[in-house]
Order: sequence, then C-alpha cells, then structure tokens
Amino acid sequence: MPPRSGEPGSRIEIIDALRGSALLGILLLHSIEHWDFLRAPDSTPAWLRPIDAATHQTAFFLFGGKAYGIFALMFGISFSIILERWSQRGIDFRSRFLWRLGVLGVFGYLHGIIYCGDILLVLAVLGIPLAFCTRLGNRAILAISVLLMLQLPSAWDAARVIFDAGYHPPTPRHWVIYGELEKVFATGSFFDVSAINLWRGQSARIWFTIETGRYLQMMGLFLWGVLIARSGALADPILAVRLGRRALAWGAAGFAVLFPIRLLLGRWGLRGMDQYVVDNWVGSYGNIAQMAFWVGAFVLVWQAAPARAVLRLLAPYGRMSLTSYVTQALVSVPLFYGYGLALYHGMGAFPSILYGAGLFIVQAAAARWWLARFHYGPLEWLWRACTFLDFTVPLRRAARPAATAPVAP
Repeated sequence: MPPRSGEPGSRIEIIDALRGSALLGILLLHSIEHWDFLRAPDSTPAWLRPIDAATHQTAFFLFGGKAYGIFALMFGISFSIILERWSQRGIDFRSRFLWRLGVLGVFGYLHGIIYCGDILLVLAVLGIPLAFCTRLGNRAILAISVLLMLQLPSAWDAARVIFDAGYHPPTPRHWVIYGELEKVFATGSFFDVSAINLWRGQSARIWFTIETGRYLQMMGLFLWGVLIARSGALADPILAVRLGRRALAWGAAGFAVLFPIRLLLGRWGLRGMDQYVVDNWVGSYGNIAQMAFWVGAFVLVWQAAPARAVLRLLAPYGRMSLTSYVTQALVSVPLFYGYGLALYHGMGAFPSILYGAGLFIVQAAAARWWLARFHYGPLEWLWRACTFLDFTVPLRRAARPAATAPVAP
C-alpha cells in the first residue's frame, strides 16, 4: 500500500543545496533592484559611487539570468523525481501534478499582488507541458529541449536587426509598464500598489518573460532537468563527477565564445534598441553557458568532504525555497517602497546587497532551525496539503523518546 500523502520521502541533498545557491543569487539581485523598483537613490557619496557601480555590474554578471536558470533546472529535476517515485507505487501523478501547478499558480498570483516580479505564476504556467512529456523517450525530450533553447523568435528578431538596415525593433511593452509602476511604487499607498499589481503589475512580468525569450529558455531547462533526473547523475557520485566535468567544460567553452561577442556589439555599430535586441539574444546563450559552469563547479566541489560540509548549509534554505522566496518580498517590499520606509531614497547597489546578504543569513539560519523540528517549511506544507487535499499531513516531527536510565538489578 502506498504511503499516505504526507509521508516525507528521502531527498537528494545536493539538489536542495543547488536550489539554495540559486535562491541566494535571486535574493541578491532582487535586493539591488529593490524588488523591481529600479529607481536610483536620490544622492550617493562620491566615494560610494564606484563601489555601487562595481557591485551592480559584478552581481548581474554572476547571477543575472543564471540564478533563475538553475531554479528552473531544479524545477524540472524535482518534477521528474516526484513523478518517478509515485510511478513506482503504481500511481499516475500527472493529473495531480497539474493540480499542484494550479495551487502554485494561486500562490504566485497572491504573492504578485505584493511583489509584481513574482516568478511562481510563470513557473506554474510554463510547467504545464511537463505533464504531457513524461511518456517521451530521452532522445525526443533532448530534441525538444534543444529546439526550445535555440529561442528562434529572439534569433529572428536579432537577424532582422543585423541584416535589415530598415528594421528597428519597438520599445518592449514591459519597459513601458515598469515605467508606470515605478511612479506608484514611489508615491502610492499599500492599497495603490496592491491595486495596480492585481493585473497591470503582474502583466509586466509576463511581458518580460515573453519579450526576452525566457519562456522558451525556462521550458528547455525544465526538460534538461528531467533528463538529469532520469540519468540518476546527482544521486551517484561517479555519474555526478562526469556530469560536473561536462557541464564545466561546455560552460567554459560557451562563455569564451559568447562573452567577447557581447563586448563587441557596440563596436559593430549597434545602438539603442538594435543593440538591446542582439545583446539579449547573445546574452541568453551566454547566461546558459555561465549557468552550466556554475552547476558543474558546484557538483564537482560537492564531491570533496570539507567543501560539502560548507555547501550543505545551503540545503535547508533550498528545501524551504518556497517559504524563503515569498517571505523575502513580504519583508523587503515594505522596506524599499514608498508606502513603507522608502529605503530606495538612500540605498544604492552596495548597501542593498549587504542587506540581501544579511537577510540570507537570517533566512538560512531560520530554515535550519525550522527543519530540525518540522518536516516541511510552512508554505511547502500548505502546498503539499492542497495538492493532496489532505490537511492531516504531518508537519511537526515526532519528539524523540527520552532516554531512560538503566534499572539496577
């Protein structure tokens, strides 16, 4: 008889740790962006300006377009593992998975009322095709993923810019929408922000995902995650080393080719929107290369016991990624937006990233404390309970029986 819906299964720790590293990268970027409120501080001391600029440039070089990519990859891996475990029990989980995505979409929409940059709703919508790919073989999944990762609409747009001198791409819709939102975030009340985020704010994220081509990239990464999970590489040290070396090599080679191209775009006469479109296309491939390097390096370093002892501190954070991700915005949006403390007035990139690092330390410590006492994070438990419509899912870990003193003969 299959275990009851709330019974915790065994976990592969490196998956949680990798997800935790991605969530850390997302947090640091969101801190610099003030949670999609990109207005620069009113004034910055002269000595701090170069530090702010270097911080901004370095953070986006390391994490921009890479952290979310690893998050998407882990989404595909987790989906495949869950599906396989239920399949081994003789249960087709696909319909339940679609319901699970629907619950995640509701979480994402509600979260998006506070923070318009929410990615949960996007994950829920783009994850739907996964349920219909489960019966495909590895070759078919690989072929579909490669087609998605080519991002042909973005490639077509870039080709028109390069080869058609009369074509000039229009301003992206999400730029216009974010311009409208910024005014409300600066001067509006909590109710003003919530009201505009009911749709207009959420549409900004949707258009961003479409116009940058990330929807194709994310779905491709979902499928790569399925292939990695099927290979069993992250559960087998020998296969993990092989995966890590290949990811590292391909990532380094891709970066070595693509990064210099991005640097040369300005010298090739591309300006304004023309440069933006081509840079977005080339940069999306470069981000995948850097993401592969990140994953490969992480997997290889994980194999060394001393390094693993440090990296595994990320595992509780990654295991509670839903709770951690949502609470980041719940805490930070009122701090940075105009209706709260309006910290955007005085915090540039450097103090903002220090804030993000401090919040990470607090959240990581809280996740470690919580999971020592509970099976799931609060939102992870609610997501699971709603998935199975079973609110008797055990949350608290059973107390260990106290040791009894030996009885003298």
